[in-house]
Amino acid sequence: MTEDLLDYWVRLIKPFFPANAWIVTRYSGDDHIIEIDWKLDDDPGQPNRRSRKIQITISDGAIEDYLDKDKKERELFEVGLKKLIHDRYSHSDPDEQVHRGSSASADKLLIARNTLNA
Repeated sequence: MTEDLLDYWVRLIKPFFPANAWIVTRYSGDDHIIEIDWKLDDDPGQPNRRSRKIQITISDGAIEDYLDKDKKERELFEVGLKKLIHDRYSHSDPDEQVHRGSSASADKLLIARNTLNA
């Protein structure tokens, strides 16, 4: 069930990122990790340059809370998730966060038990 849920959440947030975004999911303990980055294609001298990696961690507690909700409460959670992703990533340009010759750390977001409770 949680694998299907993770795939579902990826489908919810995918529209907020470039079409060529590379999205990888994995587990870390009981938490779900979504990692996102994409090829920038903005510098002919560095054709393989990538954006800063975005790492979204959905805690086991948030997953449990979601699974315990009824359909209406789940829809509210999903709306909150999309709003959080939109608000966090639509105003900044991750393409500009990686500078030539520097190693960039991941932009980390934790979705914990109470992050999206309505």
